[in-house]
Amino acid sequence: MSEQAGTGRSRQLPVFHCPYCGDEELTPYEGESADGWRCGACLRAFSVRLIATGVTE
Repeated sequence: MSEQAGTGRSRQLPVFHCPYCGDEELTPYEGESADGWRCGACLRAFSVRLIATGVTE
């Protein structure tokens, strides 16, 4: 997941398992987006993005 603060910083948080097959054999994947992951078990590439935290401003 990438998170951008108001300071312009971006950080990629680790993904611990594949959302499709549940395997933990993940490697960074640079496809359409820079924050992608590739699963070595099911050969899918995906990205995870934080939309909201549930905290209202």
